[in-house]
Amino acid sequence: MLLKLIAFESLGVRSQATYIQTNNALIFIDPSAALAPRRYGLPPHKIEALRLLEVFRNINSFIQDSEYIIITHYHYDHHDPGVFVDVNLYKDKVFLVKDPQNNINFSQKIRANRFLNIIKDKSKDIKIIDGKIINFGETQLVFSQPLPHGESNKLGYVISLCIKDKDYAVLFTSDIEGGPLKEHLQIIKMCSPRIAIIDGPPTYLLDYKYSRESFKRSLNFLKSFSEIPDLEIIILDHHICRELNYLNKINKIIEEFNVIGKRILNAANFMGVDTQFLEALRKELYNKEPVNGIDILKSYKKIYIEGMGEE
Repeated sequence: MLLKLIAFESLGVRSQATYIQTNNALIFIDPSAALAPRRYGLPPHKIEALRLLEVFRNINSFIQDSEYIIITHYHYDHHDPGVFVDVNLYKDKVFLVKDPQNNINFSQKIRANRFLNIIKDKSKDIKIIDGKIINFGETQLVFSQPLPHGESNKLGYVISLCIKDKDYAVLFTSDIEGGPLKEHLQIIKMCSPRIAIIDGPPTYLLDYKYSRESFKRSLNFLKSFSEIPDLEIIILDHHICRELNYLNKINKIIEEFNVIGKRILNAANFMGVDTQFLEALRKELYNKEPVNGIDILKSYKKIYIEGMGEE
């Protein structure tokens, strides 16, 4: 099994875009990316905008090579409604998507319908994945029931999944914001992965939009992965990598995992490239060069600019 992490916060944008190649399938999970509309009271910097465009060039390339495209939910950092992705690349792809009508909030329902209208005449097939198991030869995809996007269902629901090959499994949580609820615990029982891709808690929102109690429960969720015998690597990224000192808040857990021979990495670490925590560095970027990146993105559709990074 080949695993490539295409776009994550440690790679410069908001995303969890992940490409997986098995002996039977070429799979792209959530091929999209976004930028925070405001951070430190500032819009995206020029460097962030240029990085976003670079990321989408890679996303387009991997979409072209994919057979199956999975959409775990309908936030713009997880699906692109033809803004930065060339919709002609969707031709003849099989889409495996979160149910657009059930267990979904209002804004995502609107986005889902718009997206499905774009792909319906281009895709080879569109399948609802909520709670399903789908087989492609020796490759099995196990999808969770809809799970709350964080500590409540205010931001809607997401689908977690496990991709199993003959001797290998990868777990992908999608946006559970660290897994602070009892409903999220079912993810741990989905499979026995060698690699788990987990979106950590949004520590940058702690005591503002994310409670201390939820953070405590998310740490316990993370610790529970130590009991999975086959697990070798946790890729912890997305929400948690939106601040620079996130490691200080999970240092004890990292040490505990190291003792038992399991590693916690971010996406950049895993891919062997330098980290680019651009959102967390936005203030510093503006201090060096005060250039608004939105001007670079204005040629793209207004619908995206208005909802950019919404979570």
